[in-house]
Amino acid sequence: MTASRNTLALASLLACTALAQAAPAFDANLELDTTHTNAIGATKANARSGGVDLGGRVEFNLGAKTSNGASFVTARASLLLNKKGASAVDDMWVQFGNAAADVKLGRFEAMDLFPLGKDTVVELNTYGGYQANTLRGRFGSGIFHGALGLNASSALRMELGLVETKDAGAAKGFRPAVTYTAGKLTLRGGLESVKVNGATGTQTGAGLSAGYALSKDTSVNLNFAKKKDDKSVGLNALIGAAGLGLIQSNGAGTNKSTTVYAAYTLPLMGVTGATVTPAISYAKGPAGSQDQVAVRVRINYAF
Repeated sequence: MTASRNTLALASLLACTALAQAAPAFDANLELDTTHTNAIGATKANARSGGVDLGGRVEFNLGAKTSNGASFVTARASLLLNKKGASAVDDMWVQFGNAAADVKLGRFEAMDLFPLGKDTVVELNTYGGYQANTLRGRFGSGIFHGALGLNASSALRMELGLVETKDAGAAKGFRPAVTYTAGKLTLRGGLESVKVNGATGTQTGAGLSAGYALSKDTSVNLNFAKKKDDKSVGLNALIGAAGLGLIQSNGAGTNKSTTVYAAYTLPLMGVTGATVTPAISYAKGPAGSQDQVAVRVRINYAF
């Protein structure tokens, strides 16, 4: 009995110490997707023959941030449990530094140079184009991903990403990017210097994005990305609970696609943290390919 009490007291002390030092925050949410689609292009990782599919996952998040004078250390971990019963890691990173500079390491997504807005469902055709995200992340095991962040001011942030791996067929390289915010205007720009293991030569891609907040609930975003013969232009808008988007991609020869998508979020049964989002996506691809159509109803519930 005494040993049990001592163990409980020690555990409580350690928990209180951790809370005092790192102030960890925990949250969880469920995302359930009912999707009807025709055949998805064979180049897609989730290729399927079409029909109705019920998928989803539960996400558990744990994060903490601790400061020591002007310096800080922050970390985040996200565990996913999907409907098939499999588990996966989404985010798992640590970031440390100060107001002038910081370093981020682990599994994360770097600066978004081609933001899609409300992308509840965006099913691209067999030719999806280039969106300046080859080296953005999130990467699995066997791949190193780090980013050095420099804050020239509260409005200007620069980020230098590095991806390194020896895995055959995997991409690696440098990804410098910058974002500038001036009131309602946000500008992003960056480059990707990509080398694929086992292939010859290095390809350089670029991405540019301009976003403008028309009001508290309304914003528009214009994107452009290019790598060799592949280029994409995207335009999307958030209007309250609604989202609309268009992506036009062109490549060598007959490679081209036009994708439009839309979504609208509604409260579910008036319950706080529960929403339902009907969404649709349509993609027209190269001549002779089948148009891609997807309709999705997503239910989100934050525990």
